[in-house]
Amino acid sequence: MNERRMTILAKLLAEDSDNIKDIPYRRRQAIGTLAAIIAEEEQLQADIDENGMTYKTTGDKGQHIEKKRPAYEELGRLRDRKLRFSKELGLNLHAAFADDF
Repeated sequence: MNERRMTILAKLLAEDSDNIKDIPYRRRQAIGTLAAIIAEEEQLQADIDENGMTYKTTGDKGQHIEKKRPAYEELGRLRDRKLRFSKELGLNLHAAFADDF
């Protein structure tokens, strides 16, 4: 598990309960999955910030085509998963934050 994911997991667990041992195993597992999703989301967002949302390519007839980068599309899917996990865990998302999904 990478350092960033561990940091996010520690923060999420601390927000969930004052005593981590009181958190049921299945909930800790779900929070761990959410931490992994958030860490991956941060990496994808950094990639998109650096390289953009689209790339240009040439079609089979020589035309120039602009396509969405796979990282951008994966970020959308990942944010959907993040929203589902957050709701499943009963986490309240700020209205402006939830609109991003």
